[in-house]
Amino acid sequence: MTTGLKPTRSKWLPGLLLLPLLGLSLAAGCSSPQSVNDAAPATSSSASGSGTTGNTGKATPTKPSSPSPEADEAQDQDPEAVLQTPQPAPEPVFDAAEQQFLADKVPEGYDPNAVLQVGQEHCDQLTSANELDGEAVLSELIMHPATDTSDAIASLCPELLPVLEAAALGFPDGAFTVGEAAPWAEEPSIGPGTYRAYGSPEACTISVYAGSGELIDSYDGTTPMTIGADAARVESDQCYSWARA
Repeated sequence: MTTGLKPTRSKWLPGLLLLPLLGLSLAAGCSSPQSVNDAAPATSSSASGSGTTGNTGKATPTKPSSPSPEADEAQDQDPEAVLQTPQPAPEPVFDAAEQQFLADKVPEGYDPNAVLQVGQEHCDQLTSANELDGEAVLSELIMHPATDTSDAIASLCPELLPVLEAAALGFPDGAFTVGEAAPWAEEPSIGPGTYRAYGSPEACTISVYAGSGELIDSYDGTTPMTIGADAARVESDQCYSWARA
């Protein structure tokens, strides 16, 4: 008798059928987001070719080469400044009066503007003082004549020339012969005329002598005194200065 066998289903069949599906699931699970992110830069770097890849597979950016110091210096400089060349200082320009004052007064290598400035300052001082007390300026020029002062007045402040000319006719304290107005000569002398002492100083005395040595007259400086043609010598003491009256 033929026994009909019922087909039996193997208990392993469902497991065998699930293996391929499990394999696909495991493969998908291994590709985590972190793994994808790590792989992306390497792929990008490899594609761009702009860096070098190390053992880790990550791209290292290439350091740009720095320009040379000469190139930096050239960039910092103004193109116009590079092209310009040093120009000599302009020669000072002086008018006729200034040139007259500076004549023979500027040593070699010295700035003529500095010499001119001294003369102009001297003129400014004399002009201001003359406006306040002209007699004081006259007395000062009689007692302390100076070539630079005379040159400054003649060239830079000629308005003071009358004061300078009057000072040339006066005389300070001292002993003088009577003749011409040359109180600062090697043999000092004064001209005859009428004189007055500046400020009527106390203890001022002046004596006038004849050629024989005889005393003609003496004065204390409080009033003008006259030196006549018969006078030969004059002696002044503590009167400071005498100016033509």
